Amino acid sequence: MCNTGLCGILKNCGLIFIYIYGSCHIAFEMIQTIIPIGIILIFIFTFGLYAVKVPPPDEDTVKKLIGLPLTEESENPTEYYMKTVAHRGAGLDAPENSLVAFDLCSKKGCNIIEFDVTLTADNVPVVFHDKTLDRVADSEKVLSKTLWEDLQKIDISVRHPYRERFINTRIPTLDETVQQLLKAEQRMFIDIKTQNGKIIDIILDLYEKYPSLHSMAVVTSFYPNIIYYIRRSNPKIVCSLAWRPYSFANVSYNAMTGPGERRSTNILKHLFLCLCDNLHEWLLPRLTYNILGLSMVLLHKDVISPKVVADWQAKGVRVMAWTVNHPIDKQYFAKTLKITYLTDTLTGESTVHSNSLE
Repeated sequence: MCNTGLCGILKNCGLIFIYIYGSCHIAFEMIQTIIPIGIILIFIFTFGLYAVKVPPPDEDTVKKLIGLPLTEESENPTEYYMKTVAHRGAGLDAPENSLVAFDLCSKKGCNIIEFDVTLTADNVPVVFHDKTLDRVADSEKVLSKTLWEDLQKIDISVRHPYRERFINTRIPTLDETVQQLLKAEQRMFIDIKTQNGKIIDIILDLYEKYPSLHSMAVVTSFYPNIIYYIRRSNPKIVCSLAWRPYSFANVSYNAMTGPGERRSTNILKHLFLCLCDNLHEWLLPRLTYNILGLSMVLLHKDVISPKVVADWQAKGVRVMAWTVNHPIDKQYFAKTLKITYLTDTLTGESTVHSNSLE
């Protein structure tokens, strides 16, 4: 009979051997199964990404449209640089999104106009920002439920601080706006405010009708799906994506006060929209910009820092700030961060830029 101590040692050694052998066997099986499956999944994801992504537009076209980065101005002072964009046609200086506002911008030397596009009840593309008319006119009509024939009668100057200078200002159509801006050689940012899929074909037809828009206009929106379908159909169109925190869940945002009013009073729907915001924020700098082939991003001024600008520049994407109205803020974005900004007023621009507004 073997010594009890020796038998115990042999038994423990056997158990250790079994454990080690079993662990190695399991590890080997994992290498043979899980890792190859992981490689296959990565391959499928990469191939899928390659299949759906849209290539960015030609770099020469982008430079012709928005100029060189402002960081290069000191080395190449004679080149074209986009510095100030008149947000809604500088809506504090004249009724926003109006032909008279765009004309006033031209007279003040600002030849880059941002304007909003949405659809009427009869699917006429018009230049207007809000869903309703009550902020700018004596009307509570919902624009998407109002016929173009009825909208033509509404004066959008009545609530403007300089309304006596712009009596009977009307909502323009997209086509007449583009015609005026092209004639005045004003570059433009076409900001799509509707999720109605019909706007996609309208924009594509617009570029087919006016081919010069490829080097004169940027299409932008808060909706990645709209930008994707436009660029998928015409990759030559230069596009950007606008973003701010809580864009899905809340109607506004300010760094000092936080998110504004909720879009939905239903708690479950609100939580879902918050989840969408978090997912969108994470995906945008990691995946979304690449799939869309973005040339630039329009970011809320309160989320822009030197690091944010540098991170996007490393991806080959320009950062533009909106909406910058305070003179000190303009100095910071123009001279410290050296990026383009959108503004509601052109007052005091000469103190920000030593040369022309372009």
